[in-house]
Amino acid sequence: MEIMVKFELLAQERQSEKIKHFFEKILQDTRNFNGCNTAQVSRLREEPNKIVLIEYWKSNEHFQKYLNWRKEIGDFDTLGSMLKEDPNIQIYEVVTTA
Repeated sequence: MEIMVKFELLAQERQSEKIKHFFEKILQDTRNFNGCNTAQVSRLREEPNKIVLIEYWKSNEHFQKYLNWRKEIGDFDTLGSMLKEDPNIQIYEVVTTA
């Protein structure tokens, strides 16, 4: 079953651009990872320290393999060092597609 994963991120002061570049560097690997349908990062216009990453995966199993891989290679630690608080991660079941 397809899922959508929503990461809500709050960057530390003056880290928003650094996070933007971090995602520009790693997101192609995310999109190429087995089971990923798409991934996109956006930030709030009025408050650029508020960032949202949306990913679509073929299944939760695919996403969990990806998540473990990112943890193993240290990308979560790198991202975490630029955040004000732990990310809020929500997993949604996709119920319809357009």
